[in-house]
Amino acid sequence: MNAVVKASVKAPFVSALLVLAVGAGGASSASPPASSTASSDKLPLIMENADHMQGIRAKGEYILTGHVRFRHGDMHFATERALWDRDQNRVSCQTGMRVTDRGALLKSDSGSYDKNSNMAVADGHVFMHDSSGQVEGEGTRVTYDRVGREAVLTGHPLVRRLYPASSSKDSANKGPDTLVIRGKTLLYYDSTGIADATDNVVITRHDLLITCGHAEYRQKADSLFLSQDPKVKVQESEVKGVLMRLGLDGEELHGMLVKGNANAVSTEKATDSTRAHESHVEGDSLYMAFQKGAIESVQVFRSAKGSYFDVDRPQYVNRMSGDYMVLRFQEKHVHDAEVLGMAKSTYYHFEKDTLKGRNRAAGDTIDLSFLEGKISEVLVKGKAEGVYEGRGLGHTTKAKAAPLPKEGKAKS
Repeated sequence: MNAVVKASVKAPFVSALLVLAVGAGGASSASPPASSTASSDKLPLIMENADHMQGIRAKGEYILTGHVRFRHGDMHFATERALWDRDQNRVSCQTGMRVTDRGALLKSDSGSYDKNSNMAVADGHVFMHDSSGQVEGEGTRVTYDRVGREAVLTGHPLVRRLYPASSSKDSANKGPDTLVIRGKTLLYYDSTGIADATDNVVITRHDLLITCGHAEYRQKADSLFLSQDPKVKVQESEVKGVLMRLGLDGEELHGMLVKGNANAVSTEKATDSTRAHESHVEGDSLYMAFQKGAIESVQVFRSAKGSYFDVDRPQYVNRMSGDYMVLRFQEKHVHDAEVLGMAKSTYYHFEKDTLKGRNRAAGDTIDLSFLEGKISEVLVKGKAEGVYEGRGLGHTTKAKAAPLPKEGKAKS
């Protein structure tokens, strides 16, 4: 006949009760100190407190109620009601669970902890934050590996990277700065500060929107690594490629590196003195640098191509190409561009709303300057040549200029 144990357990009596429950003959009543360096197999699962306890000793099953607390090394487990399977070294609960481990926190509606596998499982509304306090996550299920300090989030999971509040006026207008990562499955490695998201990944932060199949966020470097059809929308630009890395710098996007089929499209809104423009660059890879949240420059490497046109005149597309290209911006508008290596350019010349002609140039290097959204000057260097095609009153005249000397210059 199985003996039924019933007891009202208070804190001073817990240690003695624990010795009886685990059958540790001759063991000290004092709990062994927690040690993160000791082997997890040798560290016992210790019941530190319970107000009430009842169960079947032969089966090793106990129902614990009231301020229930367990400890396994540095990990602490707390709930109000738990089922303790002593022989299997497992504790589970249905009335709220709280797990802490070396500064990390895991809370849920229900859950369990298995000492033999060093795994905690949280279900229901799950919330967690890492040991730094700067990364938190949510989901409907989290599996936490105590030894590897690895959390797997599923069930509409998300991870937030919280940035310290800034006193700047712009930050106050935008609100708290938070990077939010969503995906079908999220993994977080507390020891390294790395979050890994897979399947239908969506990442947001102020005016930054990212979609891809796989993303990795590295907290220490404050960087995102994207793959599987990544797309990034920032301000008025959309960027695509095979692989992408985004360098974040506190509140700001610092830089974006795109490798493989790099492609970027951006628009410039109309002003009182300029038309709305759309520009496109592509190449084997590209790098976008940002300054105070705005694009500072775009570099395109290998098979670089660029095009731009007035939105209300899409039939007149200006183009340039070469082995390398760089565009520099001022106040969110293109200020100048440089094309190197078998450089070519084609641009249309307008005076107000009247088309005056088309210029084509080629050389080793082409430098272009812009003024109020239009090309104001073109400088061709090395094996320079140019062609001007005039257009007036519906008639086209075409004249090919003699090859320019080593350096040629034209103004619009």
